[in-house]
Amino acid sequence: MDDPKQILVERDGHVARVTINRPERRNAISFAAWQSLAASFDNLAADPGIRVIVLTGAGNRAFCAGNDISEFAEKRSTPEQVEAYDRVLTHTYEVISGIDKPLVARVRGFAVGGGFELMQLCDIQIASAGARFAMTPARLGLGYKLADVQLLVDRVGPRAAREMLFTGRLFDAAEAERMGFVTRVVPDEDLDAAVDACAAKIAANAPLSVRAIKVAIGEALKPPSERDRVRCDALAAACNESEDYREGQTAFAEKRAPMFRGR
Repeated sequence: MDDPKQILVERDGHVARVTINRPERRNAISFAAWQSLAASFDNLAADPGIRVIVLTGAGNRAFCAGNDISEFAEKRSTPEQVEAYDRVLTHTYEVISGIDKPLVARVRGFAVGGGFELMQLCDIQIASAGARFAMTPARLGLGYKLADVQLLVDRVGPRAAREMLFTGRLFDAAEAERMGFVTRVVPDEDLDAAVDACAAKIAANAPLSVRAIKVAIGEALKPPSERDRVRCDALAAACNESEDYREGQTAFAEKRAPMFRGR
């Protein structure tokens, strides 16, 4: 595994910030850094003190430019290498999409290819007005697997996925907001304040409730026959039996902010 500083993890109270730290390469992710990213999210998923995770890129030029294409000659030149590379990416995506804590993407600059997909794996995307977005496999001669196409179709819809993948063109922030690529666009100078405020609001809420809601939303997006109703009902019941539920009622009666402990 390469330099772990390519992926930075910082904790501030109940909020963790994961930063792709290759600003000199527009935060393109190396093969080893994909592995580091999966490990970082695994660790945060298991940390009971973390309630929300912010994913971002270092510097002002890019959120993430996707895969480090300069490695492809060495890492993706044979079918066996392509399979190994894709297996690591698939695992990283599964770790990130499977985490039951809210993920907020802080997007400044370019979010392209795998960077755009990473952004879509997050629950909330807050982008600066100068952000730009693209999916470029057709411009690179890359073949996209069904799983990658399915991710885009699920997240942005088939019409937007067709235009993005067929043309490979850049979309500006206004288009991205209108087409549902991002949750919200804010002025460049307001990005950090908006992301911090969003993360703080989530972190202040009852973590058991937030977890149950995130899981339920994920299940609601599946076909009815595939939904895990038992798990959703169990998570909701756990909320209603928790100390936090009693604290919420008490705080409401006493007209004060609740102090949730996640139990």
